[in-house]
Amino acid sequence: MKLLTLTLENWRGVSSSHIEFDNAVTLIEGPNEVGKSSLVEALRMLFREKSGSKKKEVQAVQPVGQDVGSSVAAEVRCGDYHFHYRKTYNRKAGTELRILAPRAEQLTGDDAHNRAWEILSGHMDMALWDALLVEQGKEIGGVRLADSDGLARALDNAAGGAGVSGEESALFDAVQAEYERYFTLKTGKPRYGDQQQRVEQHSTQVKQLKTTLRELDDDLRRFENVSAEISRLQRALPELQQAKEQHEQRWTAIDSLQARLTAKEEEGKPLQQLLEHARNQWQRRQDAAADIARREQDLAQKQAALQPLAEHAAELERTVKAAEATHKDLQVQRRALQQALQQARRDTAYLQDAAELARLQQLLERVQTQRAELAALRKTLADIHITAEGRKHIQAAASALDVASRTRDNAATRLSIDALQAAEFQLNGEAISLRPGTPLERQVAESLQIDIPELARITIAPAASAGELAAEVDAKQQELDTLLARYQVRSVEQAITLDERRADAEQTVRSVRERIEDTLQGADEESLQVDCTRLQQACDDALQQRDPDQPLPASAHEAKQQLETAGEALDACESERDQETGRLQTRRDELTRAEARQQQASTEVNALTSVLEDKRSSLAQEREAEPDAALEQVVTEREQQLAAINAELEQLRAQLQAEDPDSARLQLDNASHALRRAERDIIEQQQEQAVLESRLDRAQANGLFEELEAAEQALAEAEDTLAATERRAAAAKLLWETLNEHRDASRQAYVRPLREGIQNLGKIVFGSDFDIVLGEDWTILDVIRDGKTIPFDSLSVGAKEQLGILTRLAAARIVADQGGVPVIIDDALGFSDPTRLQSMGAAIAAAGRDAQVVVLTCTPGRFMYLGEVGVRRL
Repeated sequence: MKLLTLTLENWRGVSSSHIEFDNAVTLIEGPNEVGKSSLVEALRMLFREKSGSKKKEVQAVQPVGQDVGSSVAAEVRCGDYHFHYRKTYNRKAGTELRILAPRAEQLTGDDAHNRAWEILSGHMDMALWDALLVEQGKEIGGVRLADSDGLARALDNAAGGAGVSGEESALFDAVQAEYERYFTLKTGKPRYGDQQQRVEQHSTQVKQLKTTLRELDDDLRRFENVSAEISRLQRALPELQQAKEQHEQRWTAIDSLQARLTAKEEEGKPLQQLLEHARNQWQRRQDAAADIARREQDLAQKQAALQPLAEHAAELERTVKAAEATHKDLQVQRRALQQALQQARRDTAYLQDAAELARLQQLLERVQTQRAELAALRKTLADIHITAEGRKHIQAAASALDVASRTRDNAATRLSIDALQAAEFQLNGEAISLRPGTPLERQVAESLQIDIPELARITIAPAASAGELAAEVDAKQQELDTLLARYQVRSVEQAITLDERRADAEQTVRSVRERIEDTLQGADEESLQVDCTRLQQACDDALQQRDPDQPLPASAHEAKQQLETAGEALDACESERDQETGRLQTRRDELTRAEARQQQASTEVNALTSVLEDKRSSLAQEREAEPDAALEQVVTEREQQLAAINAELEQLRAQLQAEDPDSARLQLDNASHALRRAERDIIEQQQEQAVLESRLDRAQANGLFEELEAAEQALAEAEDTLAATERRAAAAKLLWETLNEHRDASRQAYVRPLREGIQNLGKIVFGSDFDIVLGEDWTILDVIRDGKTIPFDSLSVGAKEQLGILTRLAAARIVADQGGVPVIIDDALGFSDPTRLQSMGAAIAAAGRDAQVVVLTCTPGRFMYLGEVGVRRL
């Protein structure tokens, strides 16, 4: 296949693009986003996708924000066919095919798509087309060519027909068909699984029947054993029953002894409680008497210590009162000194504010004077409209007018009229009276007309250049008048005078402003006025608040001295007051603690007295109700009664221990369990005997031996059939594998042209010592350089990319004689250095002599080493 032209319209960001391809190498250059990759995408979509497709990748080619269809059209030669093929996607979708050769055809819609696909698939290897296409951003290094039938045929022809012939191919197909009768082609799994399954089923049935017969033998033996066990258990039942009854009689006697022991223990429990109660009462009586004696001693000690505490508290109270009087005197003295200090501070602040007020008033008066001067200067400047630039313009206009006037006068015609007698006439409409001896002279710079009444009309026209000079003078005069009016001056001299006056006034304004700033020293005039008002109010308030009988200090220095003296006196007073306050607080704390100790001691004495009286009264009442001797007698009687019961309990426990109740209980339980187990075993054995008897009866009626014999016969027949099938399958498999080995050897023979093609192009790029090793799928496994073998996966990204392109170019050259397909390389060789770019350019040019190659790039310098190439710039 050969691409002749390709046209895109409204394709992604491409509004319109048209490319004409060379037969050899076509280089398409253009910056990013110009639509190079869109050419490849559109060409693939043209060959593959119907115009009505709704796939996402088809919808994505429509320009964003435009309701238009996306069109791609190509002119192609494919075998004997020459045709134009066009599709429009998304909007107004449609397909057009116009065949020019070998005979004219025109089709549209699905018919056009199907016909184009028929031509392309019949004359072009689509798998090879996909393999030789290098898309932008896709893997370039690894390329799979083994799926291409067209390349296989071309390699077979290039190898001199080393592949499989038609007759051999028919034999291979027949052997493969026979192989597929017994095995699956892809996985090699057997297809005669039903025969294997029948063998397994019959084998399973035989095993089950044999197992059933073995189980019947086991059941028969088990039936005999069960019957014997039932007889043995029935004989043992009377003996087990008698043993149980004997152990029950022994346990009844032990149980009666245990009941007597329990009753006696219950009888002793109330006596034990009564004894404990009597002992507790007797102990409490003794504890109460001891407690009263201890409390009487403690109360006597507390009463003895109470009097010194009261005397100490009274002494401390007298000391605190004296200290409070001293502290009160110091408080009065402190308030008087504080008032004196405050008055001294107010006097000091008043004198400072008065001095600051005077200073600010003087400063504001100077500023106001300067402000008045500044206002007068601003009024002067407001009456002057001339500027330095205006003065320059006016002087320049006056100078230009003077030059134009002089030039006009020098070039003008002079008119001189001498009257011989009195005459009246008009000069350009102006009445002129002329007398002898008074000549009339005029410069004729423009047309001049003299009317002599009833005699003549004389017209004098100056030369053309003089008129132009006069017009220029008028223009300069008008320009000067305009400037004088703009700046409101009557003449050039006045403009100069006023400009000088303006400059002097502006200089004076700047000087006055500087003096105002120096006077204010960065302060704000309004803020100064506010400060003056505030200071005046403060001074007035200070004089109103001051005691008029107290003299005001003569100066700020004197006020400061009075302030320092008052402060020192107040500090001394406050220091003495603080010391006295500390001493007062210490004495108060001591008094508080002494009073607290006295109060606590008094409270404790009162509490002890009350508690002691209560305890004495309570003990007396108890002794009156029950004397101490009676309590002691009750304890003795309870102890004697409890001792008698304990002696009897010891005797009963000894008898019970001699009977060994635990052993008797275990023997009784064991005899009962043995009897119950024997009875239960008889029932279970009888049930099992019935089940076994029923199974043996059914087996005898079902004829299992005959069924086993039939199953063994069926298994033998199925195994014979499977063995015959496996022998035929093994023969077919051996023949098929042998032919495959032969075919693989032939395949390796005719893949040699591909290796040589890659090797020839690779020597251009990598040097004369370059060689490769191809795998069974025709991919590059290893690269050999300088006698060293390097795995393909160990190569750099750039080397892989270069070998991927060389492989595609070699394949395209091999299939070129059978029509072939173009090699399209989109934005490749980005990882190649300049030396490799030069050699790759030579390799691409060499391949282009046999195959069509299309290279797309955004970096033209990358392919500057391509020789004969058709360049298309986007």
